[in-house]
This record gives sequence, structure tokens and C-alpha cells, in this order.
Amino acid sequence: MQNSIQGLARTTAVAAALLGLASAAQAQDYPTHSIRLVVGFAAGGASDVAARVIAQKMGEYLGQQIVIENKPGASTSIAGDAVAKAAPDGYTLFQAGNANAVNAVATPKPPFDILTDFAPVGIAITSPSILVAHPSAKVKTMKELIAKAKAEPGTIMYASSGAAAVSRLAGEMLAYEEKIKLTHVPYKGSSQAMNDLLAGRVQIMFSPISTALPLIKDGQLVALAVTSEQREKDTPDVPTLVEAGVKPIDMSIWSGFVAPKGTPPDRIAKLADALQKALKSDEVHKQLAMHGITPAAGGKPEDWTRRMKSDIEKLEKLVAETGLKIGQ
Repeated sequence: MQNSIQGLARTTAVAAALLGLASAAQAQDYPTHSIRLVVGFAAGGASDVAARVIAQKMGEYLGQQIVIENKPGASTSIAGDAVAKAAPDGYTLFQAGNANAVNAVATPKPPFDILTDFAPVGIAITSPSILVAHPSAKVKTMKELIAKAKAEPGTIMYASSGAAAVSRLAGEMLAYEEKIKLTHVPYKGSSQAMNDLLAGRVQIMFSPISTALPLIKDGQLVALAVTSEQREKDTPDVPTLVEAGVKPIDMSIWSGFVAPKGTPPDRIAKLADALQKALKSDEVHKQLAMHGITPAAGGKPEDWTRRMKSDIEKLEKLVAETGLKIGQ
């Protein structure tokens, strides 16, 4: 009887060891086929371009292609919902960022919880904004802008690419932090907003640096400040908001990659490693720079969660203290 028990114990131990070896081998083999990256924007936009550039390089490091699937609509919620419900096996990813922070605050019943229904892989890109003014506004610095806004409440109109866009929220935060009154004018997209700014129909706008830079250089727009913590290399003469004498407003456009909750940690680690390698690639840097996008190299998966929480908290505070209805 004792021999039988000992034999059974040995058999169990061997089986457990073999199972462990099989699991380890499976982890080493991952990925064995292509990975799907779901993007909540239409093909051709800046977010889509960034996803494609980074995914291609990540695929080279992983040894498998990362295929982009565009699912635009509902401010990326359609794409996010599809990934949240996907199998947590490391073969489906979602490009998530500040748009989801806005959704978390603006939507009464979002289809998923951006903080708890996903496992972060890491932040991929950032794209700071620059506050620009039409020459007819007759302001050349932030202090002049704030002084004019206080002297003439509500007369300065700022354009945005939509009622729930980062460009709108940055304007609301500026007004809140500096205790001034600005008039918001939403547009259906950044190109329409920029066209009216250039025509002088509105006075200021938070714009992507890549869009505003050529217009600043030829004198069509006046650069007042950048929203990043440090000056940008493309606009070295333009101060940060803090340098310009106002409170910081970190509402830059950013995004990263996440997987469904429950994805094995070893697979997340492998994806995170490939992401960081891709972000440090000179080729990726060059391609993203053409679109005014900065790769967020050197980060960790938890940085994504920290950034998302920070954005949500800032928006919740803004809504609570101003009564702002995002999206309206």
C-alpha cells in the first residue's frame, strides 16, 4: 500500500513538472500567429498612423505580424468594447488613451471600465498641444491673453475640434485655472476649427504642434505656450504654460496599448518589451516625427494606468467644480 502511495506521488510530481515545462514552453512560443490591434479611429488619421508605425516594428521583435483593425465610432468605445470582450490570450489589443478618460467622465453608463477591464501594455505616444492666437486678437503672450480675458469677459472665442475634444477641455481648464471667461466654439473636426481661426472668426485654439507650426512660421498665427512640461524641440522659443506665468494644463493627446483583463502576465511582459524596443527605434522616431508625434519610450505598463487615472481625476474635478457637461 505504501509503495502504491509513493508511486502515485512520484507520478503526480512528474505530471506537475511536465505541465510546468509545457506552460513555460507555451510562454516562450508566444506569439504563434498574428496579433490584432483594434483602433477606434478611421484609417489615415494621426492615431491610426501612430498605431501602424509602432505595430509594424513591434511585430518585427515579436516575430509575428500585428494587424490593425479600425473600428471607429462612439469616441473609440466601440473598439474598446470589442477588445474588452475578447479572449484574454494576448492576441487582441486596444489602442486606448485620453479619449477614454473623457468617455469615462462624460458617459453615464460606459460599455466598459477603462481602468479595470484591461491589462496595460504601456503608453505609446504623446502629442502636446500649443496654444495659438490669430494676430487680430492682439495678444503675444499668455499674460496679455489673460489680462484681455479679464478685462473683456467672454469676448475671446476659442475653437475646438468637438465638444468632447482635448482642445475643448484644455480651453475649459485654462478658463477654470485662471478664473477667466472664454467662449467655446466647437467644430466638427480640427480642420474646420483651424480654418475659422485663420480667418479670424475665433481668436485662439489649442492645436497639435505639427498642424500649427507652419502657420506660426509664416506669421499667420501667434504661438503663446505649449502644454508640455518642457519646451518642444520644434518650437524652442515658445514657453511652457508655467514659464508663461500660468498654471499647467496637461491635456496632451496620448495613447497606449492594452489587452483584455486576465491576459497572462508573461504575455503582457513580452508585448511591453516589444513596445519599448519599437519606441526606441530610430525608424519609428523618424516616421512619427513627420506627424508631430513623440514616442513615449522608457515607460512601464503601470505608467499607462497612472496617466489614465490622472486624466480622469482632472476631468472629474473640472466637471464637479464648474458644472461642465462634456460633449454638450
